[in-house]
Amino acid sequence: MNATGTITMTMREVDRFKVIQAVTEARLKPDQAAERLGLTVRQIERLVIRYRESGAAGLTSRKSGRCG
Repeated sequence: MNATGTITMTMREVDRFKVIQAVTEARLKPDQAAERLGLTVRQIERLVIRYRESGAAGLTSRKSGRCG
């Protein structure tokens, strides 16, 4: 996150955000989310935890902005 409080996300991360948000709001089941995103149910559970702890910023790549 930069100084203005905005988050830069790729389109893939935006899609991931929408699906994880649907899981946290009980509009989508974790197994359905896993199938949509091509991940395991366990990974979806980890993403839900990161989303609850850090919001949308928790779903962005931790490698973005780093060198090599």
